[in-house]
This record gives sequence, C-alpha cells and structure tokens, in this order.
Amino acid sequence: MRRLLVLTATATAAGVAAYAAAGAGLSPFTSASVSAGNVALLPCDSDGFSVTYTTSGGNVTSATVGGISDPGCEGGALMVTLTDAGGAAIAGAGPQTIPADGDTSPNTVALALSPTPAAELVAGFRIVVTGP
Repeated sequence: MRRLLVLTATATAAGVAAYAAAGAGLSPFTSASVSAGNVALLPCDSDGFSVTYTTSGGNVTSATVGGISDPGCEGGALMVTLTDAGGAAIAGAGPQTIPADGDTSPNTVALALSPTPAAELVAGFRIVVTGP
C-alpha cells in the first residue's frame, strides 16, 4: 500500500527557514477516498518537516527538507512545490528518493528547483512524500 503525506505551510517572503507542522492547516490523514474505493492513508512522518532555501542572485535555487522521519519515510519519493502569495505553484522539485542511511536520526534531502523564482515571490510550500 502506498502512503501519502501532504503538508502546507507559509514560508517567509525572504526565503529563510520555515517549519511545517502536521497540524498546520491539515489534520493528520487517517483515511481518504481514492479512485473507486477507500483506502487508509498513513503518513510516514507525523511531526512535519523543516524547509530552508538556498538563494543565488536573489533567486531561490534549492530547497532543503529536514526532519524527515527515519526510517518511516526512507525509500519514499519526495516532491516540493514553492507557492506564491495566492497559493499558485511557482517552482518545484522531485520526485527524489529519500535514501536509507542505517540510523534513526531524521533525514535531510536537498532538491534543486526549477524554475528558480525570485525570493520575494516565495510565500509558501507544499511537500508530498509518496511511498515507501
């Protein structure tokens, strides 16, 4: 069975550190309607992620997602979408596999963004982990 985790949070316009909590606007998933039937969707990470940005020339070039549950999310596919103040997608990255590393410390994954939006346009982000 595939697991799905979607988090939404507001990031600062300057693109500095922002934190997503599982309860930030979304209740933890316990079930959802999928296709023609129902299936339980269990999050691989119950306490959310941290997101930091790298900028170059005033543009956000990468997003680093931290606090990824280990081993809960290892092997899952991580995707990040940056949004503007209206919630529209302005950049994205992934899917990128969350690597297994043999310990139980939270993982961190850096993703290169495309396109690279001006930092002042970034107002939020969405994170999706599918699998493992």
